Amino acid sequence: MPLKVAILTSSFLPTVGGIQYKLKWFLDNLDRQLHDRRDVRVSFVYPDRRSAPYAQFDNISTFDMQFTGRDRRSLVRMLVRLGGFLRRTRPDVIDCRHAMPDGLWAVLASRILGVPAKVVANSEGSDIVWLPQWSFGRYRRGRSRFVMRQVTRRLSAHVVPSHAMLEFVAASGTPPEKAVVIPNGIPAGDDYDFEEGASTQEVNCVARNSDGMNILCLSSGRGVKNLPALVDAFALALPRIGASRLLLACTGPSAQPVVQLVAERNLERDVDFIGEVLGRTKQAYFRAAHVYCLPSHFESFGLVALEAMKWGVPVVAGRVGGIPDYITDGKNGMLVSPPDKQNLAAALVRLYEDAALRSRLIANGRQTARRYSISRYIDEMLALYERVARGDSPQETA
Repeated sequence: MPLKVAILTSSFLPTVGGIQYKLKWFLDNLDRQLHDRRDVRVSFVYPDRRSAPYAQFDNISTFDMQFTGRDRRSLVRMLVRLGGFLRRTRPDVIDCRHAMPDGLWAVLASRILGVPAKVVANSEGSDIVWLPQWSFGRYRRGRSRFVMRQVTRRLSAHVVPSHAMLEFVAASGTPPEKAVVIPNGIPAGDDYDFEEGASTQEVNCVARNSDGMNILCLSSGRGVKNLPALVDAFALALPRIGASRLLLACTGPSAQPVVQLVAERNLERDVDFIGEVLGRTKQAYFRAAHVYCLPSHFESFGLVALEAMKWGVPVVAGRVGGIPDYITDGKNGMLVSPPDKQNLAAALVRLYEDAALRSRLIANGRQTARRYSISRYIDEMLALYERVARGDSPQETA
């Protein structure tokens, strides 16, 4: 009998973020692998009709939860619909892309209808991490944390992308023997990347700066992303880094403090707010960049840094969260600790002045990106599904 897996998410494209991109890459490349496999059947449960155009596959069946709101009536309708789907398909494993709320929905729907599936949760950050100093995390109230523990103690496996996340897994209530680290992946080598064929705005969006550096950051303006430190670092470094430009993708209400800071520092002519960039336009910005900055206070993994490495862009990032799992300072990137304006400014100046350092980081960064391919991630997840379905320990043993 083939292994039956249902992959469930409450957040998918067109919502843009590392979680959504990784899931799309995962599904697209898994779909291609399943063409030649008969031992695994996969269903994808997506949140609502907005996601339908991104959930078109040849070898993965799909199901729309029709998740339209968080009021009680909408949640009940969605749970009944989800439960009916689980009862029809009888998956061996339900892979929830967040511990909350996805894991809660899976546990409720399967238990109410008596579907004996094993539940796996993936946590990328805000579903189990709570960092009050930066208002980061969604489940901060005592009641929410209590509900989370009722879910996590019932998981067959709890997957996180880095070792730094293990302390948060423990705090969420997951038994230590259920925690599994599977690093994130990006399209590399022969992997398929849906953005390669994307039709977006004009691709020739920015010239490669020959008189300075294009310093790129695609983070949002949320406090945990620490963009004010990057703006101040850029201002400090600017007298020593030529006619460089800072390219920021942050947009919307959360970006307003950053926009105001740029004006206060008289940097309007040196900072471009490029807005949300997707597809080939995003790739064009990577090609035009000389440096990628990830100055966050915390990252569970920092997937965008791997994307930058893939495109041959040296990375400057904070020595925080999961970033040191794959970046070694001076070898395949630069790590600053803490990610404050003085350290960031010094790193920018050093990259501008040291061509040999830039070349080394580019070459080693590309090698790193190839090691963290989405195909490798698929292999590890399929192996985990098989261990969980058999009732074995989710932690791989030598």
